[in-house]
Amino acid sequence: MSRIIFSRCLLASLLLVLVTSHLFAQVKDPRFDNPKYGPDPATREECLKNTSFYSEYYKQKNYKDAAQGWSIAYTICPKSSENLYIRGITMLKASIAETADPTARKKLVDSLMAVYDKRIRFFKKEGANLANKGLDLFSLSPERAAEIYAILNHSDQIQQEQTEPQVYLVMMQATKDLYANQKLPADSVIAVYSRLSDKFAKKLAANPNDEKLKPMSENLDALFTSAGVANCENLISIYAPKFNANPGDLEQARAIYNQLSALRCNDSELYMNVALALFNANPNSTLGIEVARIYMAKRKNAEADDIFKRAIAAEQDPEKRSNMLVEHASFVGNVMGDMVRARALANEAISLNAAQGHAYFVIGQLYASTKNCGSNKIDNLSVYWAAIDKFNQAKSIDASLTGDCNKQIAFYSQYFPSTEEIFFQDLEVGKSFNVPCWINERTTIRAKN
Repeated sequence: MSRIIFSRCLLASLLLVLVTSHLFAQVKDPRFDNPKYGPDPATREECLKNTSFYSEYYKQKNYKDAAQGWSIAYTICPKSSENLYIRGITMLKASIAETADPTARKKLVDSLMAVYDKRIRFFKKEGANLANKGLDLFSLSPERAAEIYAILNHSDQIQQEQTEPQVYLVMMQATKDLYANQKLPADSVIAVYSRLSDKFAKKLAANPNDEKLKPMSENLDALFTSAGVANCENLISIYAPKFNANPGDLEQARAIYNQLSALRCNDSELYMNVALALFNANPNSTLGIEVARIYMAKRKNAEADDIFKRAIAAEQDPEKRSNMLVEHASFVGNVMGDMVRARALANEAISLNAAQGHAYFVIGQLYASTKNCGSNKIDNLSVYWAAIDKFNQAKSIDASLTGDCNKQIAFYSQYFPSTEEIFFQDLEVGKSFNVPCWINERTTIRAKN
């Protein structure tokens, strides 16, 4: 019996030692001595208990049941761990997504903003956290444009070259929204765009192989253009200094070209310079013809002629090249007055495309516009016979030209010589006749009806 009593006493002593050791181990848990878990042992115990409590629910994505424990830990031990804020942000965003009531939703968004502020207070990283704060606010409450811009602008001032390009896009969108709601003047929108565009340009220069940057930069341009403040004068005032400072920057030149094109600022000197820079760097027919037309409009004929040649040389497709040759021929003949070369260009167009009726039409116009061809009146009027021959050829191979050709034929037929004039020159209607001067082509004698 005494042995049984002794054994029980020994077992009780051992249990007491184990319990005491366990309690001592708890008390000696380093976290109980760490003030970041609370100012006193009781608070620290409560902090750790609730942190453990909400963490288990959080891992199961049961945010509803995790909320109470998280809220207590967030309140009593805000310095305990940055995970407290990371998880809190995740839970709040999930709750906002499930909330339809505008008032309740706004309260939750405000709480989310407060979590970011508290995170910055205790764990710093102000620039990065402000960026995420502003982006989240834009995602959840885009109507709060002034707040969004202020938050992201502050972040950018801190981050500088570390600012993510997405921040620039949201800042531009917020600026656009403020202008649309008459809370920002047009010149402020232009100033913001100019600054953000410069920042994108620096990022592109520093990261030329980043394939995401260029389309994002173009999105910035599109946001500015769609804001409704952009006009040719504004764009030129923004872009001219940039282009003049670095005319060899083709990425910048392309962006400027696209912006000016979108607003049809094609008659500006800047547009001309940018388009020419792009064409010189990479000659192509489409841009070349555009540049040539601009030179034509400015009556810079020699420059237009040169660009026409280079643009045509850059085109490999026979049909497209034929069309370009026709346009060049019309310019050379009708504007520059070089009839012989103009006809040669038109004939080259025909050699590339036998169905090129427009080439015959142009030659017909060249013939009809020729004055004082030959030594007498019949010679002078014979150019109309030759012209009408070409108009007839044009519509015979391209039916779409029939209407225009018939108008030309009807107009120039009235200048045919009379039967008497033909007779007095010892000529006969229906006979062959050689048109003199540069035309030097056989035609048929015809009288005015």
